Amino acid sequence: MVSADSRAAVGKMAKPRAQSDARVKSAQPALDTTVVVIHCADPHLRARLDRLLRGAPALKLGSMREESSQQPTDPADVLLAERPTPDQLRQWRARHAATALLALTHNDSDEALAALTSGADGVVLRSAGRRELLAAIEAASRGLTVLPRHLAAKLLDVAAGSTDESNEGENPEHPQLTKREHEVLTAMADGASNKAIARRLHISLSTVKFHVAAVLTKLDADTRTEAVAKAAHLGLIML
Repeated sequence: MVSADSRAAVGKMAKPRAQSDARVKSAQPALDTTVVVIHCADPHLRARLDRLLRGAPALKLGSMREESSQQPTDPADVLLAERPTPDQLRQWRARHAATALLALTHNDSDEALAALTSGADGVVLRSAGRRELLAAIEAASRGLTVLPRHLAAKLLDVAAGSTDESNEGENPEHPQLTKREHEVLTAMADGASNKAIARRLHISLSTVKFHVAAVLTKLDADTRTEAVAKAAHLGLIML
């Protein structure tokens, strides 16, 4: 038989454990919430996106003040835009430097390339399912570039073809840079970081990295410092 005193003793022993469990639960970090704003003129596509994303864990759907507005009602982590124009992307990039921009496009490598070079952080097909959308949003919010696998292969082919065309008749000791590459190189010479270059040129961080890599390749340089030194020696920039 258990006496009343014994039961009281057991109760006292149980209290610290309960308090300890409560402290463990309260110490667990809460999931960060990603705010996603959808900019979409197609009501059917918008309804589908809303249905796919609503209720997803650690995700909140924000909204634009109006469909033609460039200003989200909520501070957005990710802006999901249906077939944005280059001008829209550049405006959004200038106004919302901290927001990741994802372009919803058709299965078109030219459209995807135009979006990326205009400031988008990634491309998602309009037909993407819930899993693809959530993966793209998570990746973009972490600063990664997002591309469907088959479009990535096409874009690499396009970039390779453009490089081959630009190198025809070129003196290997005097590489030709595109206008954007020259702007990036000039900013590198000023000591600007990738983030600073992105803000200065109103393009995405991933686009800056793409151009920096192209500059290093064309100048046959291993580092930014070496690229700047070679460019100055060749008269491509003034220090």
